[in-house]
Amino acid sequence: MEAQHDGPHAPAAPATGGNAFIKRELNGSTFLTLEHIGHMALVVIIPMLILMGLYSAFSMWTGSAGIASAVLSTSPLVAASGFKMVEAVVALFVVAALLVLVPTLVILDRRTRAEWHKRAGYASRLAYKVPLYTAIGVLVASMVVVKIELIYIILTSLAFIGVPGSLIGSMYLQGFLPLILVQVVLAAATWYLFKLAKGQDNGRMFSMIAAGVSLITVVALFITSLTVLHSTSNVVQPGSSGSSSKSDSIYNSQYYQDLLNKYNQ
Repeated sequence: MEAQHDGPHAPAAPATGGNAFIKRELNGSTFLTLEHIGHMALVVIIPMLILMGLYSAFSMWTGSAGIASAVLSTSPLVAASGFKMVEAVVALFVVAALLVLVPTLVILDRRTRAEWHKRAGYASRLAYKVPLYTAIGVLVASMVVVKIELIYIILTSLAFIGVPGSLIGSMYLQGFLPLILVQVVLAAATWYLFKLAKGQDNGRMFSMIAAGVSLITVVALFITSLTVLHSTSNVVQPGSSGSSSKSDSIYNSQYYQDLLNKYNQ
């Protein structure tokens, strides 16, 4: 007599072999929770990468401080090559990351959306809610930090009114306006996730917009990086005439300083 077992049982996989098994595993819901976690992570990561790319491009266009100056300011590489060249290398990393992660976002969006419609009760499971609300929490926290920075810039600019030498215009051009763009991008991603939490799926529209913006960012970053890396106007090669003229200028300055010291004695 067969033993009776109480409790729920995992559904048995149908007996398939070869390519049919691979097709079932890829098209089924076996890895739905992992795909959902990856999807929510990319909804947060890709807007951050887009913002990093736009920040790098803006810093290379205007010559303002960028990621390289913020992170690698004490590195000997920066002192040797200049912030713009290091910023171009960082920008190429962002380009590579977007080229890999944006298609992954589109694929995971289509996969998870198709499985959600097949599994009506999945949206009520903890495996669905935790990644979704974690992503919302990260984006909302980031928006709060950006809002604090915006208010700080406004208050600082008001405090420096009438102070000689204050760079109020630079504060708004290099700080306030980029932060407004950051707030808009983060708000768009947060809006999508809030709608998803309410049961309204706009994943296709979000992924297509993210892909379009990423494509523009990739093209702009790649062209800007090539321009910076191949530009030799501000790069002095070792042993070149620019290096010699610089050392001659230092020598001449020291020579005249010695003469001035002797005269004062």
